[in-house]
Amino acid sequence: MQLSCLVLLAAVQASQIPQQPLVIEDYFSLKHIDAVAAGPDGGSVAFTVSGAALEDDEHRTELYVWRAATGARAVAPDFVSVQLPRWSRDGTWLAFLNRGPEAASARQLWLAPVLTGDPPFQLGEFAGGVIDYDWAPDGSIYALTVSTESGAREFWRILIPGGTAEFVWGGDPGIREMAVSPAGSAIVYSSNGSGAAEDYLNYDLRILELESGSIRRLASRPGPDVAPVWSPDGRTIVFQAPQDPRYLNSQTELLRVPASGGSPEVVTGSFDRSVVEHRWPAAGDLIFTAAVGTHTHLFALTGSGAIRPLTRGAFDFGAFDARDAAMIFAVREAATQAAELYRIDESAVEPLTDFNARAANWGLGRQQVIRWNAPDGQSVEGVLIYPASYEEGRRYPLLVHTSGGRGGRVRDVLAQPGAYQLFAAQGYAVMAVNPRGSSGYGEVFATANRNDLAGGDVVDLLAGVDIAIAMGLADADRLAIYGSDWGAELASWSLTRTRRFAAAVAVYRGLEEGPGRSGAGTASVQRASLAGVYEGAPGPDRSAAANARYIETPLLIIETAEEPARWVPRFQPADLYRALSDLDRAVEYVRPTAGARFAATPRGRRSLFFRQLRWFDKYLKFGGADVFDFYLAEEWVPGPEGWELSVASAAPRVDYTGMRPESGRYLEVAMTLRAAESARRVRTLSLDPATGLSLVGPDGTLRRLTGTVTEVFGQETLILGTPAPESLQPGGSTPSTFRLAFEIPDQAGEYRLLVEGFQPVRIWVPASE
Repeated sequence: MQLSCLVLLAAVQASQIPQQPLVIEDYFSLKHIDAVAAGPDGGSVAFTVSGAALEDDEHRTELYVWRAATGARAVAPDFVSVQLPRWSRDGTWLAFLNRGPEAASARQLWLAPVLTGDPPFQLGEFAGGVIDYDWAPDGSIYALTVSTESGAREFWRILIPGGTAEFVWGGDPGIREMAVSPAGSAIVYSSNGSGAAEDYLNYDLRILELESGSIRRLASRPGPDVAPVWSPDGRTIVFQAPQDPRYLNSQTELLRVPASGGSPEVVTGSFDRSVVEHRWPAAGDLIFTAAVGTHTHLFALTGSGAIRPLTRGAFDFGAFDARDAAMIFAVREAATQAAELYRIDESAVEPLTDFNARAANWGLGRQQVIRWNAPDGQSVEGVLIYPASYEEGRRYPLLVHTSGGRGGRVRDVLAQPGAYQLFAAQGYAVMAVNPRGSSGYGEVFATANRNDLAGGDVVDLLAGVDIAIAMGLADADRLAIYGSDWGAELASWSLTRTRRFAAAVAVYRGLEEGPGRSGAGTASVQRASLAGVYEGAPGPDRSAAANARYIETPLLIIETAEEPARWVPRFQPADLYRALSDLDRAVEYVRPTAGARFAATPRGRRSLFFRQLRWFDKYLKFGGADVFDFYLAEEWVPGPEGWELSVASAAPRVDYTGMRPESGRYLEVAMTLRAAESARRVRTLSLDPATGLSLVGPDGTLRRLTGTVTEVFGQETLILGTPAPESLQPGGSTPSTFRLAFEIPDQAGEYRLLVEGFQPVRIWVPASE
């Protein structure tokens, strides 16, 4: 009763706070809970929290522990790339993986003494890194590592707490994961025997007997057998495998096999939905999550073989763990609720964290799940997002995101890969479709495009567009389509089938490959899934580049890495660009600069969003005219007389050698001016800071320059007042850099730097800490 009153009070208080327009920096502030490990005492849980650090332009994943007495507390605040937290069986230690200070360095195993609060320390030193590990009942750890000499996987036993490492067994290059038996006598692991990505369909389960060192094959059915989990008594192993082992987009089932050997048996055969993750607690039933349309729910597999739902409603449950089915710790999110950690028992669902509490005050567009029938009668589902400023009776430009299909799906949640709510904040309606080939709707639907890639799924998309128009929401003359990875080709191919879209964006991401857990997200698996898995893999008749003559829609092609992974055999963005250019179509090809990982960092993702927004605004709002009214910091802004400008950095400061503003704080802007390499002729540029430099705040207030920053006797000093006019001469050997200071309030906000003769530069300033 007390909890219900507190929840009601919080809801009333939240309703009294005015909603704020959503900006991309707020959206990036969302935290994601990626891994959950229930403590052995049942009253504590470890989990990782990831998010973007805009000030350092990096992504961080940190380790937390929740206890009833203390709430959620960071355990290892100096570690920012944490993976796989796992408790020792007595709860004394918490192990985890973490990369070194260099982004490319291998992950190592660390141990945190959670009871004493002492800092974590590293266990062993494995040059090739640690892929996976598990605790043994005697308190030692078995680690799966990579040999730098042969590339083969090796098992090592690490003694706790000393950290002494003993070699156990090695030689198989294809091992991807492992689990130690409850008795500590054996390790079950999955391997394709070669380590080659093209052998993704050939993962089998094997058991290493620790006393004898012998290996025996446990399950070798066709297709990938992965994610093995021991039963609490050690007699059975449950694992995941596709229902149809020939196809990666076949939905995932759970199977069990005796640990002593035998024929695998399907345990979710009557449950026609795709399993996502499974756990077998030390007590009680096996628990798993499964895709159910646009949501993900928890289920229990009872001893009798019956499957009972543990959660219901319009929610999406992610990472979870439990000591028994009566007490589950799980991540939950929804259309208007960002992800948080919850405790679920038979009587209540209780939130344990509030990392994303501020999202409750965002002005979001209404989001709903809609259903329709394609022309052939196929039932299709999608998520529709209204513009945040929606007015009844008004039609809006519609963006169609190709996110589902080929084993994927769009979920009815707030945080989406297509940034739906960000586009809604800019006045767009967004539709994300789960066309045939998507998971969450049964095996028949998941494999419906087996011989029809970029066929029926395109029909499903276009039928969804008709529904949005019939609802009175979408403007039939202002439609666009966009997608990434497989969705990029689906978006491009749709342009050969219809001229209804006024703009399109295709994003080809560079997918990482290398040591670690292989899976459906790696580039090589993507290649395999199309090159050799599907019957009738798409040929020239389904290639957008080969059919470019039918495309008249303006297309923006973006590659997000300098050398993007060629994950689709025939669908090369460069080929498509050349074909459209030869036909003199409206096409733009954006590639990252040398050495840059476009969209791999928070700033890169921000740039990616605004590039897409600019393209959509140009063709859906302004009739083909580029009137996007600002550039981003770190972009080069073209200006008069052959010059260009860039804001290298912008950061708030509270003082300069003791000098403080009367109120608020300073914003220091480092601005660089240089002659543009593409300029045919460069002339003298005159700039008067008194009239030609200013800052516009979120409320429209014009703020003049407070002063310039320089070094005096090795200290950064603010020189108050406006400097004399500058005349920049062409032919200088180095660019001209200015450090400017403006007085701003403590609140977060979106500013515009105005420099005479140049387009405004957008600067985001976070709130004071």
